[in-house]
This record gives sequence, C-alpha cells and structure tokens, in this order.
Amino acid sequence: MTDICLPMPAAEEARAAFGNDFDPDGTLNGAIALAAAGDLAGPAVALMRAVFACPAADARLREAMIVRTAVRLNCIYAVRASTRIALNSGLSKAEVEALTADGPVTGIDPDIVLIACMADDIADRANLGEDLLEASIERWGADKTRKLILMLSWFNLVNRYESACRVPSDSDEKLARSSGPT
Repeated sequence: MTDICLPMPAAEEARAAFGNDFDPDGTLNGAIALAAAGDLAGPAVALMRAVFACPAADARLREAMIVRTAVRLNCIYAVRASTRIALNSGLSKAEVEALTADGPVTGIDPDIVLIACMADDIADRANLGEDLLEASIERWGADKTRKLILMLSWFNLVNRYESACRVPSDSDEKLARSSGPT
C-alpha cells in the first residue's frame, strides 16, 4: 500500500467552491475534496447540495443509499463517515448493521431494503434490473424513481472520487456532530 494521496484544498479554495457559508470545522473532508476539482468544483458542489436537499429521499433513505453504496464500493473513507452519519440521521443500529453486512439486505424497513438492492445493482452493474426498476416505480412513481437513481449515481461518483483521491478520514468529533457533508 502506498502513502501517496492528493492534497486537500486550502480553506480559500474550498471557500471559493462553497461560498461564504463554508465551515471548515463542520464540512466533511469528502465534500472539501470536491473544491480541488478546479472548474468542476462549483458544479460538483451545486449537485451535492441539490442531492442533499432533494425531497425525494428523507434523511434516513438518503443515508441508507450512502452507506450501502460506500460498502458496496469498499470506499473506506465513506464507510466510516456514512455509518456514523446514518446513526445521527435516524437509522437504527440494526439498520446500519444490515446495510453494512455481506449479502443482501433483509429484515428491516422495506423501503430501505429496496433502496439497498438498487444501490447494489447500480454499484455492481452500473445498471438497474427490470425487477428493481419496476418495484421502485410501483413504490415511488416514475419521477421520484428518476431522482433516486440520480442520487444513487451521485453517491457512486463521490465514493469513487474519494477513494481515488485518498481523502483523509474526518475526526471522530466532526463525525459525531455531523448529519451530512456540510
């Protein structure tokens, strides 16, 4: 294993991407790392904010997507951060354990089971099987399904970016008070 990693952006660079509401003590490293993407930083931060503000998924469903995607992609940074944030956002310990276990997610809220199956399919195959697409449309309708798929796709992109950049872990203190990336 190598110790090579991409440097985190300076606070000024992050502030340029996030705006005046940037909080270096509250913003997670995964989000801060987006600020180093140059001319892509602003659009990436805007999409991140839109994903986290999207009413298609409440905090529990969104965090279930994040946890399951991080586990499926083996993104060490995101697994550590997202499991803690999931508990802060209302998921139970049993739900987080189910989402982080090997094999299919079962035995918890059916909506979380469905979103976990969708997360698995998108992470593993970059696609969504007909059965899952049909179940999602039946459960949430076509418009919300599109939004959930875009959110799952965003979490795949971010996990891959964080892993490839080797984003450093956030402190336990920062994670303890966090309910999202900013």
